Amino acid sequence: MLRVKGLNAYYGGLQVLFNINLEVGKGEIVAVLGPNGAGKTTLLKSIINVDVVKTGKVELEAMDITSLPTYKIAELGVHYVPDYGGLLPGITVLDNLRLASNTRNPNLSELEEFYPELRNLLWRKADVLSGGERKIISIIRYLLANTKLLLLDEPTEGMSPVMVDRTCKLLKELNAKKGLTILWVEPGAKLRKVLEVADKIAIMTAGGITYFESAERARREIDRIKERLFI
Repeated sequence: MLRVKGLNAYYGGLQVLFNINLEVGKGEIVAVLGPNGAGKTTLLKSIINVDVVKTGKVELEAMDITSLPTYKIAELGVHYVPDYGGLLPGITVLDNLRLASNTRNPNLSELEEFYPELRNLLWRKADVLSGGERKIISIIRYLLANTKLLLLDEPTEGMSPVMVDRTCKLLKELNAKKGLTILWVEPGAKLRKVLEVADKIAIMTAGGITYFESAERARREIDRIKERLFI
């Protein structure tokens, strides 16, 4: 689904990513873990061409999308959920879903299958939702947008343990039932929870990927991974 080759990324004259190589297979959940400042968010922004200057190559289903503008990448089915969720404040949840679907009457039945509480939240303003509610709705709304690849920036950060479990369960269900491909970044402290969900684990430190293996192998090497994550 996604192939990143020799990716370097810069903010002005500051280099943040160094020769990143990463592959995400169709239908996989790949998690990227690392400390703050490791470059995880920059990796996601580089894939969709937001705020960074980059060199290297990014391919979606063997198509070169390296230089495409962000809106064109979104049209191809790549969608990014930032760490704050990304819903527009000041308007209702329903209006946010209308924007995601580009229709006034979106079919919400599938979204409610994954998040039954949605029906009770439709008329609330997005900015008065709890952090967990806002992030879950930010994720499931992309079921309305023919998403192929979902890029998630720390979706469980700041959540209660109950909502972390709920979100991880949701990601597994979206992957299993909808075949959704997910590239997901989290801080290293979420290692054990991520290992319950992801197919593959990458570790980022100082702008580079220092470890990339199957989750099965990562579980066997958890002490080695903890050392790399400084936890």
